[in-house]
This record gives sequence, structure tokens and C-alpha cells, in this order.
Amino acid sequence: MKLTFQEQQIEFDKTPSSDEVVAKINELLKENYYFSHFIADGTEIYEEHEDYLIVNIDRIEKLEIIAKTEKEFLNDILLSAEAYLKRAKPEIVLLPEGFYSNPSSEVKTKFGQLMEGLQWLDEMLAVIDRSKERPGDWDKCMELSESMKTEIVSLSEAVENSDNVLIADIIQYEFIPIFESLESEIGNIIDVVGTRHNLS
Repeated sequence: MKLTFQEQQIEFDKTPSSDEVVAKINELLKENYYFSHFIADGTEIYEEHEDYLIVNIDRIEKLEIIAKTEKEFLNDILLSAEAYLKRAKPEIVLLPEGFYSNPSSEVKTKFGQLMEGLQWLDEMLAVIDRSKERPGDWDKCMELSESMKTEIVSLSEAVENSDNVLIADIIQYEFIPIFESLESEIGNIIDVVGTRHNLS
């Protein structure tokens, strides 16, 4: 098997284990790159990489590693966060009304999706905040992130107490403005220091 990353090539004399391949990938990428995916004999593999290697390791002749620089990786996170906020806004605006009345199973499902989205968004903001490539005007996003964390705690308490009115109020008066502000701040950062893909 031949393992390639940019100009570097590693030739394995015998069929390596999947653990050996993963270790070599990590060694090649070091701290300068973020793993994106790999191309195994022309087939792009975007998920379940280790499982793919375990099943196919003895058949792979060429494994090409695709990685991103930290700046490219952060730009993609910012674009994903902005896209999530744009998609979530129309849904989140409808949630308070559902909680002011007796919430239906559909409202509860959308609320569950909101909670998952908040967790993902919080994790993405934390990744950017820890990065060496963090945008210079990042402080406002972190203030919004801290506000969001505080409101997540309040929201969790309201859920524990089955206080539907408080749940609706927190979504309407806290999360909707936070989402709008984050979308605006992240959009400005992308426009100033990032790159938007596929602009016509």
C-alpha cells in the first residue's frame, strides 16, 4: 500500500494494520492540518474511516489523505455555523407559540433538534476560540456564546420544571436574538477574513 499526503509518500512493505495506517496519517498531519477524508483507490471516504480501513486494508493499493489547514478548517466551521443559523431561524421562531399552548409531539421534536443544534454550535464556537487562527474580532462571538450557555442552563431548568411558558419565553426573548446576532457576527467575520465558496 502507498500512503500519500501532498508531496509525501509512504510505501508499506507488507499490508499494515488499520491502526498503523491511522498512526501514520496522524504523524503526517501533525498539528498543522485537520484530517478531512481519504481517497482509497479512487473512492472518496468521508466517514467511518477506521471501519473502512479494517474491512478493506488488504485490498487498498493507494490511500490519498485529504486535509485542510487550520485556517481552511476554521473557515468551513464558520460557514457551517452560519448556514445552521440561517436554517434554524425560521424553525426557532415558530417554537415559542407551540410552547405557549400545549406543545405537540412535532413541537417537542423540533425542540429536541434545537437542543442538539445548540450543543453543536457551542462545540464549534469552542473549537474556533481555542484555535491559533481565531479571528481577531472574535470577542463578540464569545460574549454571545457565554450568553447562549447561560440560557441553555435556564432552558434546562425550565424543561426539568415542565414550565412551558418559561421555555417559550427563553426561546423567544433570549435564543432568537442570540441566533440573529451570531449569524450577523459570523457573517461579518467570513466576509472580512474568510472565504465564501461558489459565489456567482
